[in-house]
Amino acid sequence: MGDLATFAPIVAPPGLPIRDAARAMLKEGVGSLLVGQDSGDILGIVTDKDLRKAVALGRDLESGVKTIMSSPVAEIAGSEACFDALLKMMAHKVHHLAVTGPGGTKGVVTAHDILLVQGTSPLSLFREIQSQRDFAGLYPLLAKAPRVIRALLDNGARAGHITRLITVVNDHILHKIIELVHREIGPPPTAYCWISMGSEGRREQTFATDQDNALVYADSPDEPVRRAAAVFFQAMAERVVGHLEKAGFPRCKGDMMASNPAWRKGLAAWKDTFDAWIAVPEPLEVLHSTIFFDFRGVAGRTELADELRAHVARRAAESGIFLRFLAADCQVTRAPLTLFRGLAVERSGEHKNTLDLKQRGLVPFQDFARVLALVHGVVETGTLQRVETLARQGHIPTHLGREATQAFEFLLSVKLAHQLSQVERGLPPDNHIDPRQLSDMDKGALRDAFGVIGSMQSFLKDMFHLATG
Repeated sequence: MGDLATFAPIVAPPGLPIRDAARAMLKEGVGSLLVGQDSGDILGIVTDKDLRKAVALGRDLESGVKTIMSSPVAEIAGSEACFDALLKMMAHKVHHLAVTGPGGTKGVVTAHDILLVQGTSPLSLFREIQSQRDFAGLYPLLAKAPRVIRALLDNGARAGHITRLITVVNDHILHKIIELVHREIGPPPTAYCWISMGSEGRREQTFATDQDNALVYADSPDEPVRRAAAVFFQAMAERVVGHLEKAGFPRCKGDMMASNPAWRKGLAAWKDTFDAWIAVPEPLEVLHSTIFFDFRGVAGRTELADELRAHVARRAAESGIFLRFLAADCQVTRAPLTLFRGLAVERSGEHKNTLDLKQRGLVPFQDFARVLALVHGVVETGTLQRVETLARQGHIPTHLGREATQAFEFLLSVKLAHQLSQVERGLPPDNHIDPRQLSDMDKGALRDAFGVIGSMQSFLKDMFHLATG
């Protein structure tokens, strides 16, 4: 990405008059300048849009640029990919990033720069989401995502990047829905955080997914506030879940959503819930753990989710029995390979001659990364990020980390391509692929990816001294 921002950026002192800043930008033919101190610290950014707005509002053009700058400035390392810059722009709702490198800031990259490189971009979809003023305008927007995803896949984008982008789009739809709900029912009586779990919590969402969400709110010693919170968040959660459904996110069949009182409670109650799951690792508690332990805060006061995650990580790491149950659960799913490394497909039923890429392919990687993340206090929720961190910190062998990363990325890419093809043909997306429709090369790569499952399970079996079976 560094090639997009190799020019030396204009860095203006905070007191530079707005008029002079406009002249400098015009002379250099750039659309932005950074505002910085003599020490080299960057304080903010001024864009041509900021200048036009200052003129339109009749601002004193002799006043310093610090009066119209945006601050702080989002940054990205020059070594990062354009796709990462795009994701950061969408996540921070900005159109400029300061590009950093050895010795400080090297330049500025804009959304326009990335559009020229990337071609079809999700930024237009992002703008549509942001511009909506009512719920009805949001409902059809998710259906536009496949066109963007197709362009990215055809241009060789990594599957892990694409699922992160899908997550950003979904997050923006959620943010807009919550914003509109608050316009209807007013502000909350206490701080809260909307939590995403499962694939959305891991930032691994594709096309075939339903809602997995929860809500945590701040505890209050005031009884009237507690009663008001219970009433308000019930109304809010029911509305948000309902609008998400209309926007294309089906309700969870197991009712694991914030509209269910069991998944909507105060911070202390949530801590007690996780403590109970960890203390009594029965099958249902282990099931809940595999869904909830991948949570991340999405909207509202995300520090509530951070505090809950820190509590969960500490308690889980202290419970060897619970972690051993999770590790044993990782041994249940067998890779869909025959004795002679053929692909083992369903022999009968609705999905005859196919294999479930999610349950028998991706889930073992997610389970492996989750249990080790809990053991070693890794805070990332994404499978790829967890595995990369575990390998970098020396908790798993480098070769196993590399093989698991490559295998998971490949399986994710097969799932994305399969589901996108179904959506484009007007079919409901699923996780069942027919290996006969794959090339010989892809079938070989699929066998290699499934083979890594056995290596991960053997690692956990040795680590936790699980019985061989």
